Amino acid sequence: MVNSNAHSERRDRKDIADRVAAKVSNALKSEKGFGPGSLALSALIAGEVADVIVGLPAERCQELNSHSAELTQRIRRVVESFGRERRAKMAFDGPDEIESSKGEGLGAIVTSEQGENALAAIAVYRKLEDWAGTVAGATELSREYGVARSSLNRWQHEGDVIGLLKGVRKHVYPVEQFIDGRPVRGIREIIRLAKAQRTAWLWLSQKNPVLGGRKPIELLKQDRVDEVVDAATAYFAAQ
Repeated sequence: MVNSNAHSERRDRKDIADRVAAKVSNALKSEKGFGPGSLALSALIAGEVADVIVGLPAERCQELNSHSAELTQRIRRVVESFGRERRAKMAFDGPDEIESSKGEGLGAIVTSEQGENALAAIAVYRKLEDWAGTVAGATELSREYGVARSSLNRWQHEGDVIGLLKGVRKHVYPVEQFIDGRPVRGIREIIRLAKAQRTAWLWLSQKNPVLGGRKPIELLKQDRVDEVVDAATAYFAAQ
């Protein structure tokens, strides 16, 4: 019961953080001073701060309120320090001496075959369609969606379409990336930021709190390319 309650509490706090991030993002869209990535980053920070505060006891919140000016200045200095120097050191109040300790080590060395068997024993098989959604091969795209093979090959070569390897050699294409027989604008930029087509599609096909809980691919279909690219820039820059 304790574990269940703790899990429920973490989930509720995550929902609050996502809602705060979405509201901040919507509120800042009309502000012209925000460059690429800054809107998404501001929303993300606001959500994370809200996530921390909502979990604090009432007396701690009252104490923070009494020092709100100091707290605001500290947060500002931390953000400014990253702006001045990417690897700026942050103050850390820790003990002068740290007790040395030893880890458990690497454990017994195993052969490649033993390692593969151990991984296979704990791995959970998941179909491509379970996370990528509806996919189709080149023949099906041509027959059902009017996507010419020659066009598909050109788009893939130029990085304008996402193809996922299924099996050993066959490539399939998430159907959701196409509209009116061609891939939506903006996919090339997302692939460039993600540096891998699987990673790019996983990000595009998942609901994003910074984008108001919408899937990025849905916004690309509405030609909101700049908004999606800004969110992707902030997300992948932090990886």
